[in-house]
Amino acid sequence: MADTSRKILIALCLVTLSLQGNKGSDYGDKKSTSEACNQQATPAEPAQSVELDRSEAEGADAKAVFRVLAKDASSDARCQQRGIEKCFFVNLDTANLDSLVGTGETVRAFSGLDIEVKVVSKSGNSYRLEGPDVFDSSMTVGSRVNGPSIYGSIRTNDGVYNIESCDKDGGCNVAMYRPHSFFAEMEHKDDAVIFGEGR
Repeated sequence: MADTSRKILIALCLVTLSLQGNKGSDYGDKKSTSEACNQQATPAEPAQSVELDRSEAEGADAKAVFRVLAKDASSDARCQQRGIEKCFFVNLDTANLDSLVGTGETVRAFSGLDIEVKVVSKSGNSYRLEGPDVFDSSMTVGSRVNGPSIYGSIRTNDGVYNIESCDKDGGCNVAMYRPHSFFAEMEHKDDAVIFGEGR
């Protein structure tokens, strides 16, 4: 359709130039008309198409244990505790979690973060996780009115991600990260257990 319209415009331009020549139009008129015709004759460059790589949109994160939510968590009281460097809301698909138990499949612990885990086992409503850089990690998932209520921790070589429910009715869970250096500075050895580092 666009090609046909361009041909029609070019034809009209040629007719206009011919009429101007017969009428003795001045050079300026001829030049401006000629330039306009040349613009119509030259097709516009196509807009570049930006297409997301499906591996980025659906790949490694498609089966993450926790989906990180975009909602800002900084105002949550749990995120304002001592030593916390990262804090974010998470969502858990329990059916997806159960499908990973004992399969040996490696997935991300949190979507968008390079922490790989396997869901090694399940006992009741408790799950045990491990990975190349993850150890002694577990969580308990309770069923509530609005969704799962989670309490647990994912321990990595760099620090600990504690996951806690933020609504007694479920459906709201927050992950808080503290580096190992925070626990190393504890005044009393039992403080590390209180803040989730104890093993």
